[in-house]
Amino acid sequence: MGLRNILSRRRKAVVPRLAVPGKSAELEAAWAELRQTVDESNVTSFRACSRNGRSWAEDPEAVRQIAATIARIMNDTAEGSKGNPAQ
Repeated sequence: MGLRNILSRRRKAVVPRLAVPGKSAELEAAWAELRQTVDESNVTSFRACSRNGRSWAEDPEAVRQIAATIARIMNDTAEGSKGNPAQ
């Protein structure tokens, strides 16, 4: 299944609300950005993993990067379909 097929689905992804004790305000803000990005997109699900053994869900920068990646893909997809109405 291609990335465009994943992005073209209409169901909304459920972005988990983690119950991490002592969550920082920065982490909360990053998760709010990710939830907003998912709500504004056609993303139905995604998976992410970390290479350093630490959960990406506890790293504000990682959460923001996922949100930025989703937003960039949606923007590129929208721009691509403007130039080619057949898509």
